[in-house]
Amino acid sequence: MFSAARIVTIRKSKGFSQEVLAEQSGVSLRTIQRVEQGDTVPRGHTLLALAAALQVPLEELHAAPIPATAPADAPAASLPVASAPRQSLPEERTEAAPANLATIPAGLPATPAPATATVVPPAAAARMPILRADPEFLQLLNLSALSFLVLPLLNLVVPFVLWRKNRHTIAHAAEVGRRVLGFQVLWQVGCFFAYVLLAVGQVVAVQFQYAPIKGGFLLVMVATYLLNVLTVAYYARRLRQGRLDIYPVRL
Repeated sequence: MFSAARIVTIRKSKGFSQEVLAEQSGVSLRTIQRVEQGDTVPRGHTLLALAAALQVPLEELHAAPIPATAPADAPAASLPVASAPRQSLPEERTEAAPANLATIPAGLPATPAPATATVVPPAAAARMPILRADPEFLQLLNLSALSFLVLPLLNLVVPFVLWRKNRHTIAHAAEVGRRVLGFQVLWQVGCFFAYVLLAVGQVVAVQFQYAPIKGGFLLVMVATYLLNVLTVAYYARRLRQGRLDIYPVRL
């Protein structure tokens, strides 16, 4: 049976954070959190992906078997029963002697096998990422999305470069970068459809001899840019408070 405690122990022994495990396994951070809390039992692809990311056999993610113990109420046949003495033959005495030596007193629990500790090979330890806390970088990663004010699409390029370079060295950079990029992609798609709808509306207005909206494209640009700036500023404030649940979407 799968053990949530085993995956937590193995992940910590390898120095992985939940964000790094999510990045390397391709499993969402929310799923990993639910798995480690015991709310979800991983199956199929999810279980294989976690085992591959942790570099352990699939059996390592299962709970260790409970050692069997002798029952308290052992059969009465194992205890010597008082009976009337009888004359035994010499052959019987010779055969009974080894059996008496091998007899184990009933009621004593069997000694459980010692648990084997998980030993991390030196080669695997050398590959362990060392994550360092850097709240300033997380702020920079979020604020780098404002580079669209300099040139369009820089709000995707700059955060992607920062995230790609530091996701395995800075704590929480992998998850924060995914959330920043997820919102910026959503914003770009939303801007594209807003301009398309405005253009279609202008064409339809001309076809039906209505006056087109003057300054419509400028109005859409100002509204969308202002929305992005205010959103980035709002989540920058949440990051300063130490809250990492920023942006409702992620890649």
